[in-house]
Amino acid sequence: MANSADIVIVGGGIAGLSLAVELKLRKAGHVVILERNYIGSGASARNVGRIRAMQLTEALTRYAKLCQQKYDQMADALGYNVLFWRAGYLWLLYDSDEIDRMRPIVDMHHRLGVRSELLKPEDVHRLVPQLREGEPVTGGVAHNRDGIVHHDAVVWAYYETARRLGVEIRQHTEVIGFDIQNEKVYGVQAREDLISTQCVVNAAGAWSSRIALMVGIKIPNSPIRREVLVTAPVKPFLSHAITFYRPTEGWFNQTLRGEVVAGVVNPQESSGVNSASSFNFLIRTASMIVKKMPALANLTVIRQWAGMYDVTPDHQPLIGESHQVRGFHQANGWSGRGMLLSPFSMQLLAEQITTGIAPGAMPEEFDPNRFAGIESLEEAQDYYQRYAKK
Repeated sequence: MANSADIVIVGGGIAGLSLAVELKLRKAGHVVILERNYIGSGASARNVGRIRAMQLTEALTRYAKLCQQKYDQMADALGYNVLFWRAGYLWLLYDSDEIDRMRPIVDMHHRLGVRSELLKPEDVHRLVPQLREGEPVTGGVAHNRDGIVHHDAVVWAYYETARRLGVEIRQHTEVIGFDIQNEKVYGVQAREDLISTQCVVNAAGAWSSRIALMVGIKIPNSPIRREVLVTAPVKPFLSHAITFYRPTEGWFNQTLRGEVVAGVVNPQESSGVNSASSFNFLIRTASMIVKKMPALANLTVIRQWAGMYDVTPDHQPLIGESHQVRGFHQANGWSGRGMLLSPFSMQLLAEQITTGIAPGAMPEEFDPNRFAGIESLEEAQDYYQRYAKK
């Protein structure tokens, strides 16, 4: 193993792996990934892989379309089938104010070429008949061409491609410090040795705020547990991946193998790294999902898991070089959209690192320095309010 590198990436999830591949494709030199556990052990292997263009703001919708295009090309680019398919996507709406919120959002989708539809209750039931017996809806928003991907297939494809391109990947290697001189990075201290480098990328997911503090940067990211359950496979019957936000955020969809995956958020979930799944989650999710679709009541849950969202106060990621420490780049704060945003975002970050020029496609909302100097930050609890214009 080398004790020097052109670029060191802290974190071996989808962000770190895709960035390493993009850097090597741009002849970036010797790239090292340091992963404290095993590749993909964080949120990258603990999610449901929704790659949706339907977003609540114009900036996110434009960007999500570009991210979907990256997935359309991924199998050919990497040489692996990442099991990306265009499924239907359906937001269930349960209050009249949700309908009012969605009217201008659907209009925005149409301006950008995302063919979502605002549905009446009878339209929702025609689309997904199994919802007829459930809790009454006031409507829905559907998009018949949104995407789902198998997260493990994506991680494996990037891992194998990174290895083939010569990326040095060190698993079970914890970062414990940095060599910082005159507000510039000169090395990364792992438990085994010091790696000399003048370019570091913090792609550590739930541990990103800890890594940033090691170089003297405070970022407001919080690791928040999210849990998922999986049922035994049954004959395919769900055409759309379903999400709802009332009375609290939840989701369910059927996989290519016929399993139903589902989860309902605990609004009182405290921050902290916690990958233990709970019986309370099982009861909460089963109870609420069955209210939404009683036809799911007889399915058998065969496993469940938990992972951490790395959440910022505005639920937008931090991507780019820090103003406080030269050579230290952020690639974190994905807030539940890492699988969607990372591959295309890391393409842009690789361009920035190798050319020194910030790509125009990177949204200004992703500025990694936007929270610098802000003492007090409050996160909106209502899902829609998070994305309301300030």
